[in-house]
Amino acid sequence: MAWILGLVLWSLFPTEAYQQVFLPSHAARALLLGRQKRANFLLEELRPGNLEQECFEENCNFEEAREVFEDTGRAWEFMRTYADLKDACASTPCLNGGTCRNGIDEYNCTCRTGYEGRSCEIAENDNCASKPCKNGGWCKNDATQYECLCEIGYHGLNCELGPIDCSSHGQTCDHFCKPHDGIYICQCAQGYKLGDDERSCVPEVPYPCGKVMVTSSTEDTELILRVIDDGQSRRGEYPWQVLLNHDNKTFCAGAILNEDFVLTSADCVKQLRSFTVVVGEHNLEVNEGVEQIHNVSQIHIHSRYSPATFENDIALLKLETPIEFNNYTIPICLPETDFAEFFLMNSEYGAISGWKLKQGHVDQPVLLSIPYVPYIKHSKCEGMQHFPVVHRMFCAGIEELADPLCYLTRGSPFVTKYKDVWYMTGISLGGGEYDCNVIPVYTKVSRYISWIKKIMAQSSLGL
Repeated sequence: MAWILGLVLWSLFPTEAYQQVFLPSHAARALLLGRQKRANFLLEELRPGNLEQECFEENCNFEEAREVFEDTGRAWEFMRTYADLKDACASTPCLNGGTCRNGIDEYNCTCRTGYEGRSCEIAENDNCASKPCKNGGWCKNDATQYECLCEIGYHGLNCELGPIDCSSHGQTCDHFCKPHDGIYICQCAQGYKLGDDERSCVPEVPYPCGKVMVTSSTEDTELILRVIDDGQSRRGEYPWQVLLNHDNKTFCAGAILNEDFVLTSADCVKQLRSFTVVVGEHNLEVNEGVEQIHNVSQIHIHSRYSPATFENDIALLKLETPIEFNNYTIPICLPETDFAEFFLMNSEYGAISGWKLKQGHVDQPVLLSIPYVPYIKHSKCEGMQHFPVVHRMFCAGIEELADPLCYLTRGSPFVTKYKDVWYMTGISLGGGEYDCNVIPVYTKVSRYISWIKKIMAQSSLGL
């Protein structure tokens, strides 16, 4: 050891060989400053073996591992797991921006400020602990702050600002209200135009959506739950109603959205490629002279439809030929999302219509209707069915109406009136008959407005 130290000290004195072999001082300094220090940077070969230096800063072999452990058995044991330890960071285990470094104990994470834990998975401050998000908003925690992800129609830092209500701004719209450049403006549904007062909606076509041209069998002043006689509706009372036929048999229903498209249940058409859509139908046993039969050119089933859970049970049908509108054939209005969820579905009642089927056969040939079907709060209908009632669904009805509601055709339209105009708010779910002792569930159309408009727009462009 003494002669080695002497040799090192002797090498520190300048000699002629130093001038010839070694770099100039300024170059040597730059090289040393630029080199990362290693675990044993001073006289490393004279120190005991270091696992971090030999095997993680560099690739090591068995001999180097044996030097570290000074034991052949332990060296072999280490080498068997060395490859896995070397690549422990390959799976990027460090979360929230943490930096991963391979080490003896699999991996080590250097966490960003505000995070801790083996994988930097724990935020030191739980900013969501106080539950700051209002109106059903979901709190997303961060190290220094939180973010509220709001339900549709709500906004603000804590989702504290509610849906757009034009009346609160001294303005009342006949149909929809929209924010525009810091103010609120009124907009109208299909077939209407904005009046001179910029609030009212005036029909601009002979048969605007949602406007019934015949006298109703019920009066709006009779806000009582009842089924008129046997539930039969008058001809033209639900002019958006359509019938789906396959092999001359009634199997489902739907609603007219415009002259080219019909909305129905995905379960109705999931396995069919050939069927007809009948509009203007009322009494299945009588030809009333206003029926129109249309073939279907395109079937658009929602891509996330699940037959098992009934989620996204919605389909859009493109017709080969356009529908001709008259007093008995009129489209239903498609609402805006916020307007539907915070005005229409906060109404007391909606209405549903369809044909009564039992065991696949027509039980009542005349179109049935239930004009006052009460909306039920989501919390009250959860757990009543054998499938989860998610927020893309809603419940409506009471036990006294269970029997007629149970046997109406799948895909039947659930509609809601606002200022004498009817809007599409639901579709009766497919999947067979319900337990008639529970309240029926419907697909919430408001959650699919963007999807519907996108399909219709693409089809008009031939995409």
